[in-house]
Parts: sequence; structure tokens; C-alpha cells
Amino acid sequence: MKPKGIYGGTVLVLGVISFIETLAFSIPVSYFPNYAISLGANVASIGIFTSSFMLASTIMSPRLGGLSDRLGRKKVILWGLLGDVIFGALTGLVPSWIWLLLVRTVNGAVTAAAILPAEALLVDSVPSDKWGEASGFVSSCAILGRNIGPAFGGAVQFAASQFLSLESSYRIPYFADAGLAVLALVLVAWKVRDKPVGIPLSKLAVTAEREKCSTTSNPFSGTSRSFRILLVTAFANGLSLGFIIPVMALFFQDKFGIEPIEIGAMMSVSGLIGITVSWLGGRASDRFGRRPLIALGGISSRLAGLVLPLTKDPTEATAVLSIRGIAFNLYVPSMRAQLADLTPQESRGRLFGLYNSFFTAGDIAGPVIGTFLYDLFRFQTWNFAGLALPGYGMPYYVNSLIGIATIVALVALVKETVKTKS
Repeated sequence: MKPKGIYGGTVLVLGVISFIETLAFSIPVSYFPNYAISLGANVASIGIFTSSFMLASTIMSPRLGGLSDRLGRKKVILWGLLGDVIFGALTGLVPSWIWLLLVRTVNGAVTAAAILPAEALLVDSVPSDKWGEASGFVSSCAILGRNIGPAFGGAVQFAASQFLSLESSYRIPYFADAGLAVLALVLVAWKVRDKPVGIPLSKLAVTAEREKCSTTSNPFSGTSRSFRILLVTAFANGLSLGFIIPVMALFFQDKFGIEPIEIGAMMSVSGLIGITVSWLGGRASDRFGRRPLIALGGISSRLAGLVLPLTKDPTEATAVLSIRGIAFNLYVPSMRAQLADLTPQESRGRLFGLYNSFFTAGDIAGPVIGTFLYDLFRFQTWNFAGLALPGYGMPYYVNSLIGIATIVALVALVKETVKTKS
């Protein structure tokens, strides 16, 4: 298939949708802890908001994925996007932190309905030897949205704060979030076409590993050994990721004393530097195999995270964040392609949902533990081998160690299924 066949039609639209959804999702990253605190929450409880979102996603992911196998991807995506519109707006209207928690919980379920079928539809829409490249393209779109989002959200909040109270200014960006979800809803309804599901395995060019995965009432029955190992490493990846996101804004405030708009700019600049890496990494995984890219990107990104708490100023921190982002962008499309390698089309939605459940189960525990550790060690310092290790870096230290162990286990135990090209 020629490149224009890959990037036309559904795949191109899914890239645009991915950009819009991640932009909307990342809008509040630079100030969400402050919003929750302004509504009565305390620092140690910030992680609960992320965990509640992930809990709903974990519970609903296999069901929603299986529903998309039966009813079609597009229909479930539209339901999820409509929920994003409604609950995105409600997030900006809540009167207290308890209502914020409830809205975030339901929002986790509807977001899973929008994201999971889209991932399965992407793989359905391209040949297997282009899965890495297609995943890299959509990941690049997501990276662009995710890294513009914090700066955009910080700018909207800052502008609103010039005319409204500080608490009210935290609410305004959520209405922009809802507006973006409306745009995504219209694009999916207009442009996306479902691919048929339920195709027999005999008609698919699948490997022996993928043939072991079959649709069954038991979510684990019939899955391959490599797929089950992938589920375990997905949990560990979610756990390590969850350590960081809820405390990132507080970390930069404590370390450098900077405002949300500056935090958003740092995160956006560092992410945008590696914008093309995801696409190139996906193409490289199609050519050289998944595991080399998983090892290179995954371990390098964790090492950069280990160094981040030791940076001396915002410029240095932005440079380390950029290296971390470049490495992570090599890792993600290779992981998604590895997952696609191990799942047959007729049960892809269900198995993607199962994978997502394990990942988000880790992501539920991570924020609670990470914010607890951050609050516990926030004002401490340790001396190790001549280095002064700040206590507020504890989530980053733990995240890096868990992440490195996870990547080593995955590379050692998950069987490579893609045929590399010379």
C-alpha cells in the first residue's frame, strides 16, 4: 500500500480526532491541582481525582471494547464523544470537590468509549506491515495535542484570571474542552467509516501467536503467553505513569516557583521538540522489530525522568523533559504495534479493552501512592554519593525504577512477532 493510501480517509481523520481529544484532555494539566484545592481538596488527595477517572475506565474498557466488536467502532466512539461534551462542561460547573470527583469518575468511562474503539479501528484500517507506522502517525497527532494543551489551557486560565476570580478562572478552560469534543464528534460522524469486524482468522494474515487469541466469555481464555505477559507489564507501566501526572504542576511550582502559564509552556515546548519521533519510531518498529525500539525508548525515557529532579533551572529542566519526551515517543508506537501483533481483528476491541484495564488499574494505584509520597517527602533532602536528592523528586525516582524493570521484563519475555526487513 502506498503512503497516500495509509494517510487518507479514516486514518487521517483518526489522527485529527486524536489531536483534538488529547488537546482537550491536557488543557487543565498545568493548573488542575490548584482547581481541586480551591474546591476544598488537600494535596494528598489530588491523586484520587486521577484514580477515580482511571477506575471507571478500567471497569468499562473490556465491556466497551467488546461492544465495539459487536456494534461497530464508530457508534461507540460517537457515544463516548457525546459524553465528553457533557461531562467536560460539567467539570467547569461543579460547586465542590466532591462533585468534581463524581464528574471525573463518569468522565473516565465515557472517555474510554471514545478512545478504545478508535485504537481498534486504526489497526482495522491498515495492513499489518504498516501497523507501527500508522500507530506512530496517530501518536504524533496525539503528542502534538497533548503538548499544545498545557500551554493553551494555561493561557486561557491566565486570561480569564484578569477578569474573574482565581477559582472561576480555573473553570473557563473546561468549556473550551467541551467545544473541542463537539468538533471531534462532528468529524467522526461526517468522515469516519466502520471497517467490518468478525472476519475469520483463516482469512487474516496472522502469526501463530495471534491465532491463540480467540473470543470467549473468559477474558483470559485463549490468549497467548506473550499477551498475558503484556498485560502484566501494562499494569506496571500504568503504575509508573500514574506517579507523575498528578504532581507535575506542584513539582515545578515547588522547585522553581513558577506560574501555571510557565509550567504549561515548559511542558509544551519539551513535547513539541520530539513531535516527529513517534512517527519515525513506528516506521522503524515495522522494519527492525518492536523490541529494539521498546528497549531504546523506554529505558532512555526513564533515565531522563530520574535526572529531572536534579536540574537547576527551568531551562535545564525543559532540556531534560525534551530528551524524556523524544525517548518516550520512540517507545509508545512500538508498544501499540506489539499489542496489535498479538490480537486478531474479530476480538481486537475486547482485547484492547483488557489491555487498557490492566494499564489503568496501575494508573489508579499510581496517583494515590505518588501524591502520598510527594506530600510525605516534599520538604526533605537526602545526600547520596555526593548528590543532594530533593524529597519532592521521590515520585520521579520510584517511577524510573519501576519503568526500567518493566521494560527489561517486557523485552526479555514477550515474543517478537513482526518479521523484520533487511
